[in-house]
Formats: sequence, C-alpha cells, structure tokens
Amino acid sequence: MVLFDRVHDAGRLITFMDYRLKQLQEELDALKYDGGPEAVAKAEERAAKLQEELERTRRERDEALLKCEASKKELHEVRSNLADAQRLLKEARVRARKMDDELLQAVKALESTRAELPKQTIAEYKESLGFKEGLKRMGQVTYEYGYRVALACFHARYPDAEVKEDPFTIHPEDDLVPMQRQ
Repeated sequence: MVLFDRVHDAGRLITFMDYRLKQLQEELDALKYDGGPEAVAKAEERAAKLQEELERTRRERDEALLKCEASKKELHEVRSNLADAQRLLKEARVRARKMDDELLQAVKALESTRAELPKQTIAEYKESLGFKEGLKRMGQVTYEYGYRVALACFHARYPDAEVKEDPFTIHPEDDLVPMQRQ
C-alpha cells in the first residue's frame, strides 16, 4: 500500500513539475522578450535543473511501478503456495482422523479379544484329551476313596469280618479297559 501511495505521490509530483516547467518556460519566454542575457541564462539554468529533476522523478516512478508489479506477482505466488499448504494440511488431518478411527477399532477389537480369550481357553481346555483323562482319573480316585471309606466303615461296624478281595489289584480282564496306570 505504501508503494502505491509513493507511486501516486510521484505521479502528482511529475504533474506539478510539468506544470512548473511550463510556467518557467513561459517566464523564460517573457524574460527573453523583456529581460537581459543574465536573466535568460538564470532561467535556462533553472529550467535545466527542473528538467533533470523531472526525469529523475519519472525514473523513480517507473522503478516503483516495476516493484509494484513484482510485488503483485510474488503475492500471487505466496497465495497459491498458501492454498497448496492448506490443502495438504486438510488431507493430513483427514488421514490422522482415519488413523485415529482405525486405532480405536483396533483397541476395541483387542479388548473384546482379551474378554473372549479366557472363555475360549477354558472351552479349548475342556475339549482337550488331558482334561477328559483327568476327569476319568478323578472319577477313579473318587471311586477308590469312596471304597476305602466304605471299607473303613464296614470294619468299624463289623470288626471280626474280613474282606478278601483287594479292588486295587490288576486283573487280566482289566486290561481291556483303557486307563492310566500309576
């Protein structure tokens, strides 16, 4: 804006100087007819100085106009670069939002997997052969324990009676039944 004001002021100065030059030219012409050679020489010298000042002011105005045009071009480039930067920033924000959404979904999936993992692990363990064999062994232990308790109660009630068969002995017919032996 300052550059425009300066150019405008330079234009006004040129107009004023041009007007002043015309006045001095008229004064010079009047002095040529009326005055002596010294007055004419002073007037011509003064007119020459004003003419030089006018030319210098015109050059300054032209330079100021060129600078103004260059500034306009630079401003246009800066605005286009700013528009590109704003577009890239907007795209980056969109990508960041998408990544936030994906991260949130991944966290939710992880939490649901963590919640389901113990249930799934328990179900898989119950389906395993080791768990089923453990249940069989546990039933066998319960049976053996129950037999011993019953045998102890029997001996307490009937101290003179004898039981000859030992249930923990291995008989040949037991070989057909699949179970682990300790």
